[in-house]
Amino acid sequence: MKTWHILDFPDTVYVYLNNSFREEFFEAMFERVGGKRPYAKFLGLDQMTVKRYHQGCFYKKGTRYLQSIPIFLFKKSLDLMDNGLKEKLESNIHLLKTHGNGLPIINPKLPIIESPAFYRIVAHMIGDGSAPKNHLPYYANTCKELREQLKEDLEIFGTAKISEAKTTTTPIICFPKVITDILSHILYVKFTHPDKIPRNIFYASEDCKSAFLMALFDDEGTISTNLAISMNNLNLVSEIKSLVNNFGIETSRVITKKNRLNRDNFYFSIKSKSFELFRDKIGFSHPKKKNNLDAAINRRYRKQRTRSMESLDRYITDILRKRQMGTIELANKLQFTLGHMLFHLKRLEKASLVKRSGFKNSIVWSLF
Repeated sequence: MKTWHILDFPDTVYVYLNNSFREEFFEAMFERVGGKRPYAKFLGLDQMTVKRYHQGCFYKKGTRYLQSIPIFLFKKSLDLMDNGLKEKLESNIHLLKTHGNGLPIINPKLPIIESPAFYRIVAHMIGDGSAPKNHLPYYANTCKELREQLKEDLEIFGTAKISEAKTTTTPIICFPKVITDILSHILYVKFTHPDKIPRNIFYASEDCKSAFLMALFDDEGTISTNLAISMNNLNLVSEIKSLVNNFGIETSRVITKKNRLNRDNFYFSIKSKSFELFRDKIGFSHPKKKNNLDAAINRRYRKQRTRSMESLDRYITDILRKRQMGTIELANKLQFTLGHMLFHLKRLEKASLVKRSGFKNSIVWSLF
């Protein structure tokens, strides 16, 4: 199981030490190089800056501010630290943050340990997440269950301030930038315009691989006419396909198509004979996608293959008499493919027995 310690983190990370350990650390450094001024020179910093780090605070216009310490100071001082200081460092970190006024992680859980929750966070950031350079990272998804899952998963890093907001289209979750800075650095991946998945995931446990792929399919996967995943980077999709194949799940080749902006999009689908293996090894957390996958599997084993038009028409209208319903939900109830369901709905629409409302994926059907 892979672990990452504080000195594995990028230099953009700052820490605030517990008071007693901060005093112990700096006094040891001053003693080993001959004083405060030599230590500042050793670090390549001015003496006032080192004094702030030592004191853990500074004053500006009469207001006291906490002063965090950049990770690079400990990396540069590593040869000056005895084993006792090295062992005490992680357990005496009160908070982690990025430079400036970035949101902190209080009482961080260190070291970071590879886990399903860890890889779910990474996958969600590759999928529906983003980490803009000078702004808080965020995850945008309309599914409440996925947003709640991410909030719970973020607790593996410690106590982090998490905020929720709603854009004009999609609810988002914002959280401390230090988390994505660390993940991006230790895994060598990007969360804005991602172009690959972490190499470590190929050597992780099956539970970690499963959690990672589930989160990606929750965000970017579809299960309507087929079970597929689509993204706008060929290498990224190819690597996801390779990881899926590691479970023995059969897939199509990667196919290129144009999105609505006429840009290249890449996808592969899961072969229908592997649907059950996909469900058992990867599956969905997204409730609607999970139901649609179960329905697709059930269709493969349905006993009644043919029904008269009259009985189908009666069954469909009886369902819609109770409430309006979407195309996929109707298809699941009748154990039809999406295309077969649309054929009958359009036939009934032409006969003025049913009508549609809404647009594209939000179309619902009701009686005239």
